Amino acid sequence: MPVACGRLNSNQSVTLTIWSSPTHIEEENFLKLCRRFEKEHPNILIHNVGGLQEPKLIRALVAGVPPDLLYMYNPTLVGPLAGNGALQPLDDRFKRSGFTEEIFLPGAIKQLTMFGKLYAMPICRDCRAFFWNKKCFRDVGLDPDAAPKTMEELMQFAVKLTKKSPDGRLLRLGMQPPQDNALFLSAMGGQIWDDAAHKLTIDCKENVAALEFLVKLVDAEGGHDAVAAYASGFGATESAQNPLATGSMAMCIDGEWLALYLEKYSPTTDYGIGLIPYPAARPDLKNMAWQDGDVLMLPVGSKHPDEAWSFMQWIQAPAQQEDYAATNSNLPTIQSLVTSSRLTSGSRSKEALGFMMSKIATNRANTRFFPSLPVTRLCKDALDNAVQMAELHRKSPQEALHDAQVRVERELKKYDVAGPQ
Repeated sequence: MPVACGRLNSNQSVTLTIWSSPTHIEEENFLKLCRRFEKEHPNILIHNVGGLQEPKLIRALVAGVPPDLLYMYNPTLVGPLAGNGALQPLDDRFKRSGFTEEIFLPGAIKQLTMFGKLYAMPICRDCRAFFWNKKCFRDVGLDPDAAPKTMEELMQFAVKLTKKSPDGRLLRLGMQPPQDNALFLSAMGGQIWDDAAHKLTIDCKENVAALEFLVKLVDAEGGHDAVAAYASGFGATESAQNPLATGSMAMCIDGEWLALYLEKYSPTTDYGIGLIPYPAARPDLKNMAWQDGDVLMLPVGSKHPDEAWSFMQWIQAPAQQEDYAATNSNLPTIQSLVTSSRLTSGSRSKEALGFMMSKIATNRANTRFFPSLPVTRLCKDALDNAVQMAELHRKSPQEALHDAQVRVERELKKYDVAGPQ
């Protein structure tokens, strides 16, 4: 794949300022990459400012003094920043570098494209899978090696696995409701945005049916308040008190990091990993690949855009991607590394990562993600509120999603966005 980067004349020197907001371990590994880049590009020094806070970023963008490059922990700011004219489109640079979408994991480039323009580059990827505690399965007579394949089976398993005391208190949650509501709607055939029609679809019939199912699931486990109260007592994911490890919950949908935490903090946990269930009536939805991940963005006003792009391009090369993915236990951005033995073998967590890469993340036919929109943040908040209102039975699923649709549409109309070409 393309790896060549532009070089400066020998008498020139540039300091490339990067503002970043990755986790602590990613910050350390990112700095190692920066030092390697400097060795390969002796005329470019990198000044990385970690711990980026959004208010500081917004003030800098408004004042016209942005950093040269932005590294954000997830892509939720791509749409809002691009929609407000704060990001440079990358399409021309992407093409001149010889990149194509096919080089990358499915969805990696599409998710960072808004209304036909590319506004960010992936630096690593995250994927989701279905996890279950095999001991919990054995406790209720379920085959510990057979996860539910369909959403209907998921409902049956969740009811059987949910455990209550004689006075009705939850002692075990059969299935933790997905913390990413858009993920669950997509798994049921819904979507947030219709790219072809260029319109919001928060209240589409598929989303309504998905939310109706979710409400039934939560009700079957004890209801919103009981489930929320019980889940509030879960131990930290990054600890031996991880709820899947302790059996406080029997099933969940989570990312590749869960396997790493289980291996590090509770290595004896007997768990399984598989595909996210699908509705029995929609076999075409089998093996949904829900993805997101860390991103790099080039702000309008960057003093060194060419050097910034050189770094964005360089970091996509196999050597850099393999190192960063291996040290962070994330998925690489590029397709060619999905069978890398360094990433997929040698430990239980790497085997889990290998399963997710080869069996899920490469599923180009059914890759889903939250779209980049000028109103991404509002859209997420409105959707979460709609789900909560429905689970509390304060609104019907249809009413809750319709209200969210109206709220987000009203805000989206403030942006001058082009329709389908």
